[in-house]
Amino acid sequence: MKRVLFVEGTDEAALRSFAAGLNHPWRLLARPEQGLYLLEVTEPGEETGRAAAKLAGFRSWTFDVLDERAGG
Repeated sequence: MKRVLFVEGTDEAALRSFAAGLNHPWRLLARPEQGLYLLEVTEPGEETGRAAAKLAGFRSWTFDVLDERAGG
């Protein structure tokens, strides 16, 4: 089953730094009006999830993908 990790916080540079060290596909999303950033990591693995949980000032969640559809 496919998994996705989300890491949320207000420090864009810290999220970019964390993402730069990953060997997994990722996207960085932003809500500029709120100063909020969300890192989405596909197939993160347990180590990545644990490392994200240790990031100070960030919240993280890992989800199982139950269904998905390609754009079109």
